[in-house]
Amino acid sequence: MKNKYIIPLAALAMGLLSVSCNDFLDRKPESQASTGNFYRNDADIENVINSCYGNMQKSSLYSNFMITMAEVRSDNVEDQNPGGNAGRDYNIDKFTAGADNAAITGVWQHSYHTIMRCNAALDNINVCTDASRKAQYEGEARFIRALMYFNLVRFYGAVPIVDRQLTIEESVNSVRDDVDKVYQFIEDDLTIASSCLPKSYSKTQTGRATSGAALTLLAKVYLTQGLWSDCKSTLERVLSSEYSGVYELLPDVTDVFKQENKLNNEMIFVIHYSKSVIGEGHGFNDAFKNGSLLDINLKNAYSSNDMRRGLLDTRALDKDNTPVIKFYDTFDPTTKNVGYDYPILRYADVLLMYAEALNEISYSVAGDAKKYLNMVRTRSGADAYTDAELSSQAAFRDAVLQERRLEFPLEMHRWFDLIRTNTAEAAMKKIGITITKNDYLYPIPKTEIDLCPNFTQNPGYTDK
Repeated sequence: MKNKYIIPLAALAMGLLSVSCNDFLDRKPESQASTGNFYRNDADIENVINSCYGNMQKSSLYSNFMITMAEVRSDNVEDQNPGGNAGRDYNIDKFTAGADNAAITGVWQHSYHTIMRCNAALDNINVCTDASRKAQYEGEARFIRALMYFNLVRFYGAVPIVDRQLTIEESVNSVRDDVDKVYQFIEDDLTIASSCLPKSYSKTQTGRATSGAALTLLAKVYLTQGLWSDCKSTLERVLSSEYSGVYELLPDVTDVFKQENKLNNEMIFVIHYSKSVIGEGHGFNDAFKNGSLLDINLKNAYSSNDMRRGLLDTRALDKDNTPVIKFYDTFDPTTKNVGYDYPILRYADVLLMYAEALNEISYSVAGDAKKYLNMVRTRSGADAYTDAELSSQAAFRDAVLQERRLEFPLEMHRWFDLIRTNTAEAAMKKIGITITKNDYLYPIPKTEIDLCPNFTQNPGYTDK
């Protein structure tokens, strides 16, 4: 057994030995610290929280592998290069990836490494002397931890719930907790987070999790489980006067992604990057580099007057004239990076989730569901859905799923939408790929199976 692979669970046992932080917060944590001397005051806990944000920026999470697992897997993107990165993305695209795939392993490991940092903050939160900052830091740690578990349970199914720092023996003897238990854990974290977090921050603190982000993510958790009434009531808080002036649908959809308009009122939560600071930007995921990777059916689904189609056109931005799509940015010649923020939760998602929940609770073509669906639809310049197009609950359901595809390409929603609506098999069949329900989950990484004797592999996979 190679100790360097005792990630994530043994990493949780070892405590926070080194951290890096998101530069936009302008707070630098100590590069080396021990659990015995690090947690002393409010600033130390803030540094750990900053490192949680910083960890999500990494290639193994939101700057690369998460995009591969949530978008390349879907019918939005096709990878035709079996030799690239030893077939890593190609095999995920073609549903031939095994338990040793680097992206599958990386997302698991770095999700749990981020959870470890959240647990470190929560285990030592009582060193905080400022009550408001203590509440904020607890809310941020719980929000990020919930986001990591939400990804894990949707990608891998049953996963270990780790809510504190573990000993190595405890980590090795961990078990995979039932999916329902994982979802309850996520809901509990987000419920607490929504009560702890502020609605907004000063400009120097933008990019942190807010109470609105916690509520929106909680609604998405309910939506994923088909808990429509819970989803509806949670979203109604975000849509209410409580958040008046905090969130809005921008009039021009092309303004949402412009770099001069970063952190606009449509962005509820993003992974924040800066191209001008070394270590705070990122390169282009292959799905962004080449417009030819996008499925032709996606491109053709836009009407001629839909401005969202133009966001998928390629443009040359960097010094090598790499063609990129959707996110407006420029290449920084010093850092060799780009710095677009990666959207995780947008106000358009709130509106479409609300329309979906209303339709599932009680279909009515004359009700509010159509209004919220068309708010997103017509903002792009496309024609509103008519009563005839929404003539039944099933037709409305199909329209919402399609509108989500048109609104959120490359924003890591499509694969999750397909599996939660049980439409993944039909969608993949349209592009020539036959899958089964076993393919709704990824395999548990081989490194974790090897280290944890209580782990079993997901159906349809071997440990190789």
